[in-house]
Amino acid sequence: MTQKRRDFLKYAGLGFAGSMIPAVPSWARGHAKSKPDKTRLFTIPEPNNTQREWMDLEFGMFVHFGINTYYDTEWSDGTLDPIKFNPSELDTDQWCQVAVAAGMKYIVLITKHHDGFCLWPSKYTDYSVKSSPYKGDLVKELVNSARKYGLKVGLYYSLWDRHETSHDTDDWAYVEFMKNQIAELLTDYGPIVELWFDGFWKKQKSGWTSKNEIEGEKVEEGGITSRAEDFIHAWRMEGAYRWQMDHLYQFIKNLQPDCLIMNNATTAYPGVPLHPVDIRSGEKYTEPVSDQKIWTWQGRDIYLPMQIETTMSTKGNKQFPSGNWFWHEWDHSVASKSQIHKWLDTSRKMQANLLLNVGPMDTGKLRPEDVAVLSSLQKS
Repeated sequence: MTQKRRDFLKYAGLGFAGSMIPAVPSWARGHAKSKPDKTRLFTIPEPNNTQREWMDLEFGMFVHFGINTYYDTEWSDGTLDPIKFNPSELDTDQWCQVAVAAGMKYIVLITKHHDGFCLWPSKYTDYSVKSSPYKGDLVKELVNSARKYGLKVGLYYSLWDRHETSHDTDDWAYVEFMKNQIAELLTDYGPIVELWFDGFWKKQKSGWTSKNEIEGEKVEEGGITSRAEDFIHAWRMEGAYRWQMDHLYQFIKNLQPDCLIMNNATTAYPGVPLHPVDIRSGEKYTEPVSDQKIWTWQGRDIYLPMQIETTMSTKGNKQFPSGNWFWHEWDHSVASKSQIHKWLDTSRKMQANLLLNVGPMDTGKLRPEDVAVLSSLQKS
């Protein structure tokens, strides 16, 4: 193999050492506008400065906490009574202290899951912390703690909202509802490094062959195939339009230009971008696989780094068999130090960040199992 060919494979980031490198499919080709390098055969798009800074974070904490925490469920339908939401010993400082002890550099909070319950007192719905005994602003608490301990902050916001009636009755009204809530999150809490969308499939009817490919957890064997091409095409023809994602993307960039946007394609399509995005999700990638870094958007090739998400729980249910995301009193399973180190090794080999989830207990503190493992992660 020539040196130029080796350089191409290295800088394209299409795989990891020792892997089979897939050819770039026709739909992922274009005319990149990168700085020319006469030592290479091809001009390879590279991460922009904001993406590089995000990639340098490497390891983060994902926090699933909300109305589901109090009802022993992973997903709920927007009808659960907020009366139970009362983290009487809420300790976001503890969350951040444990994150720092584990070597994490950022923290991503679930601000609103599919149920629509908001962890901040949004002006645009009563289904939030303001209708609970807690009455506080959990997003603000987390942001203040994160900044105290030197962590960057990312926010997860579910597109799918099972409480807000306009979601199912008026696409345009719901887009305005989302814009209003996103504006709250991106103007009231300082710089946000990452905005994590989820639940896209509820307004997209095409692009997959069965409902089970989307709802729940399904990990595909192997890497990206022509199946991804069909999926991206279906997304651009239907899903992106119904969600008005092109408009939302520009709206977000106007509020915070350096906030990187991700739209989770689920475990059925890990690593596949739902354009327009700045980063990709590789949910439950726990073993190294070949990964395409260069994708075509608006007629040119761009570099899209990836974030791998998995969870500390290892005992799940039928819908999420590899581990729970929210806390359940009966679940004391926990990933070992050696397992987490393997996940970190996987993310490094795939040139990806690792976002490791914890589900705080109903008291508002982390599970003792999670604290013990994460606090000792950097110790020999």
